[in-house]
Amino acid sequence: MWPMRGVGRRIIALVIVGLLAAGCSSSSHSKAPRTAAPDESGTAAVQKYLSAVNALCDDLLPKVLQVIHGGHPSVYPVTEFFAELPAHTKLLADFDAQLAKVPVPPQATTQAAALSAYIRFANALDAKRLAAAKGGQAAFDKEIRDENAHAASDPTISARTAAGFNESCSAR
Repeated sequence: MWPMRGVGRRIIALVIVGLLAAGCSSSSHSKAPRTAAPDESGTAAVQKYLSAVNALCDDLLPKVLQVIHGGHPSVYPVTEFFAELPAHTKLLADFDAQLAKVPVPPQATTQAAALSAYIRFANALDAKRLAAAKGGQAAFDKEIRDENAHAASDPTISARTAAGFNESCSAR
């Protein structure tokens, strides 16, 4: 056998410790209750929920873009905002009504909570935008600038995305 130095000795020591630990722990595992494998039907239920909501979001986005004429330039006239508001409000109300019909399985409560938090955030932005618009073009412009500077970094957006919802859900 050749002499072991530095890293080689440490690797052998770790392997031996790992083998000893595995041998000792196997007897203790037989006494402890086994943890069940992840419930495949739970995963499927979450995916079914996400797919249903994402389909609603994917359907909503082009409708919103049509109402707002593809988006707004950096200057967004308050008169245009008020002209678009009834149709935009109806789209959001229709979406919310359809969303309320999507069953939330118990396994998807975390995802549903993330979406609900995002919708509350979006509703608050909409309310601030409306209040600013009622204050005139200057107040509206300031609100839009503030939204552009801060809204994208709101944690509800990253939580919504991490929960598995499509980017199209930003239309809500």
